[in-house]
Amino acid sequence: MSSSLDDVAAALRENPLYVDQIAVEELRDLGVTFDDAGQSSVRDALDGTDTPFYVAVLPAAADDDAAAQTLARDLGTGTYLVIFGNRGLSAGSTEIDNNVRQAASSALSNADGDLGTGITNFVQSAEQVIADGGSGAGGGPASSSDGGGGLLPLAILAAAGGGGFLLYRRNKRNKERVQLEQVRGALDEDITKYGERLSELDLDLGTNSRVPIEARHEYGRALDLYENAKTFADRAEKPTDLKPVTTALEEGRWLLACVDARTKGEPLPERRLPCFFDPGHGPSVEDIEWAPRGGAPRTVPACAADAFRVRNGDDPETRMVPVGDGERRPYYDAGPAYGGWAGGYFGGLLPGMLIGTMLGSAMSSPVSIEGGGDGGGDWGGGDFGGGGDWGGGDFGGGGDFGGGDF
Repeated sequence: MSSSLDDVAAALRENPLYVDQIAVEELRDLGVTFDDAGQSSVRDALDGTDTPFYVAVLPAAADDDAAAQTLARDLGTGTYLVIFGNRGLSAGSTEIDNNVRQAASSALSNADGDLGTGITNFVQSAEQVIADGGSGAGGGPASSSDGGGGLLPLAILAAAGGGGFLLYRRNKRNKERVQLEQVRGALDEDITKYGERLSELDLDLGTNSRVPIEARHEYGRALDLYENAKTFADRAEKPTDLKPVTTALEEGRWLLACVDARTKGEPLPERRLPCFFDPGHGPSVEDIEWAPRGGAPRTVPACAADAFRVRNGDDPETRMVPVGDGERRPYYDAGPAYGGWAGGYFGGLLPGMLIGTMLGSAMSSPVSIEGGGDGGGDWGGGDFGGGGDWGGGDFGGGGDFGGGDF
């Protein structure tokens, strides 16, 4: 990394927007403004994202096609936009697998000479695409040709500005509400079964109780988690909001297993992930090798009963969940709506356990950063930036940014 980009990376660690005043002057010469108000609006947009975004506005002399890639190698996961005064840009993302550079160019070129507006439109539309799984146009894994749930191209979102963004957001929220209702059936079953387990134990929490004080504390915490789960469920507005619900249920089931062991004088259970086949089975006791029908083997946590079944060539008791029209499927083949539900139980280890399943495909990570790029703006082939010009277009009528095709 050049020394100048070293300095930029160091600054971006402290603040996700880096602005060189020389670049601002170069932009002003072309009729493009990026004043204090514009910079403030960009900072607000960056502060409001759920995933890391980094924006650098550098002098034209710093033009480097691979700048975004270089910064990403130093800073890690995120979405990067580097603007080189009056010459061009470099852009890319570890979260979005297509059309990042094209989207950035479209957003800036359609901002009527206001760089703050252009960057803000790009950040907002990119954040929405990331929230929907990270795939833009160009055949990414979540794209769809029939319009029935696929993502809109990121470049179209950015170019459309506020109106297109609001339309996309409304459609997205409608889709999320439908998915949330689909998952609520499974969630209600989880909460009900957890409540029944609490009732089965029904410990005397009084100070004169013969129940060990540790068990009373664990049971009290399990009761609190039950209330937390119900509160989180009531507040949920989209499927990803269900992750705190199942996180609470997962911890509560482990605490109840501890309570049961203490009251019976048995060894406490190890703190492990829940049973992969059905989190309602409680904490797992061992890891076993298992493969979905037609899929490759992988290691998953299992309760004692399911581990026994798998070792003997039988099917485990898999959690079946509603997917619509009365149909029930294994949760890992029920589609992306169950991502948040399952993620609360298994956390970051879930995608690896789900390789080759429907839910696993929906949760798979986008393309990682590698390769230098030859100018297309596509992430599908590992191209992090490319050509270095603005697509030969005008930025608000103030002049050409580069003059080549992008």
